[in-house]
Amino acid sequence: MRLYLGYPESALGGECFKLKDLFLKEVSVDYTSVPVEVKKKLLSLLDNLEKKNYLFIGEVFYDAIDLLEFALFSVESREVEELLLPGYLYGKSTYLVRKLMKETFGKRVSVYYDFNLFSEKEIVLNIGYTRSSFSIGGKFLVIFPLGEFHVIDLLGNYLFNRFVFESGLSNTQLRKEGIRGKLLDDCRAQAARILFGRSKSVIIDDFNYKRSVTPEEISSVLSPIIGRAVYGDWVEKAFDFSSLLVLSLYRYEEFFRERPKILSINIIGRLTFPFEEALSRNFPVKIRRFNAQTITSLPVKNKNFKITLRNIPVGKDVSRFSINYEKADDSTLETLRAFYLKRNLKGLSIIEELSQKKINSEEKEKFIYELISILKRSSFRTKKEIAYINYDLAALTKLEIPKHLFAKVLREIEDKAFNWLLPFETKINILYFCYENAEKLRDTKLEVFPALMLSYIRDKKITEGEKNFIRTVAEAFYGTPRK
Repeated sequence: MRLYLGYPESALGGECFKLKDLFLKEVSVDYTSVPVEVKKKLLSLLDNLEKKNYLFIGEVFYDAIDLLEFALFSVESREVEELLLPGYLYGKSTYLVRKLMKETFGKRVSVYYDFNLFSEKEIVLNIGYTRSSFSIGGKFLVIFPLGEFHVIDLLGNYLFNRFVFESGLSNTQLRKEGIRGKLLDDCRAQAARILFGRSKSVIIDDFNYKRSVTPEEISSVLSPIIGRAVYGDWVEKAFDFSSLLVLSLYRYEEFFRERPKILSINIIGRLTFPFEEALSRNFPVKIRRFNAQTITSLPVKNKNFKITLRNIPVGKDVSRFSINYEKADDSTLETLRAFYLKRNLKGLSIIEELSQKKINSEEKEKFIYELISILKRSSFRTKKEIAYINYDLAALTKLEIPKHLFAKVLREIEDKAFNWLLPFETKINILYFCYENAEKLRDTKLEVFPALMLSYIRDKKITEGEKNFIRTVAEAFYGTPRK
């Protein structure tokens, strides 16, 4: 028989079970009685099998591998001949599980990974609770610190921030009343229901608050985790899943001296749709989904165990950007256009000068049209183009945009706002644009941006002044009356 250990469900002989439930049953503890932090540790068990003194419950300290051992007591482990593991357990975690099977259950088992069930022309993504993995062709394995928890946590935190701002409350007030933690956990729970399709609204009865959440809003909110990078973009480090994927493809090419030939993508897990969006942008191929039950019945297709492994962190620092350039002698739109076509950085000084200069309405309109054109034609493939995007957005933030041009400008800024490869300074410019145009941005994609920025910076390395600025602007944005 084949035993698959995974999240949220494991499987043996076609029957599914949850490791946390088996452990709690073994130690006679009710899941509803344990604190939230204990629940998180139980859910992230497979991600932390190497941890010592991992859990204190029932007056006993357990190593993480102990929890797995207790959970498997009630499973017919002695009948297991094959052990199937997610790619993110490759390495020491595999050794610990193999040792457990041998010493506790007296079984020498053949160990396979999820990527062994698929061919050399397929990608396999396995989404865990706090850690996931994907394999390219069964020979290049990437383990990264993003999972289902982070997706739910981000949406939940955003829903909470937006509720606080739109209700005119403050975190200080909620802390004094002792209800902030409860409200935040409630928003996370509602985020999970929304993501799993069990609800379409966030409802907080005690504050008479109710708001519908659209798929478009969800896509924008999850952009800091999923990202918008595509193959060919300039990516130096991973900030989200998309940039991680693109960076991995570049490293694959460097190592194997070839581009991967992918015919299909296979995703294992529960919350798959956000990751599918990023994968489909880079690989327009068929996507197949698997759960614990279906994966145990697949035959082994690729027995390759010579794996190139990469543990790629997702950076907690923000993308900062600085670039040196010479000042142009002539500050006209014709000169700007000529410099931009050659990607000559002297054009940056023209953008900066014209955005600060007092010009008549006709000249300003022509300048704005030129800025819109630059935004449309600029990609994220080189530092020079990113520099033009950065200065362009800064200029549009400073200018008073005529009403008949506002929709065109808005469309371009919306496109750039949710790509988190752009420098942090550019995000601040967009945030200030939101602040200056708050009453015009209701029911647009940018209505999401200020509250999302506050969620985005939670674990980022920025100054207290920057954090306070973002919080102040977000509070003012949602406090602006609708017109």
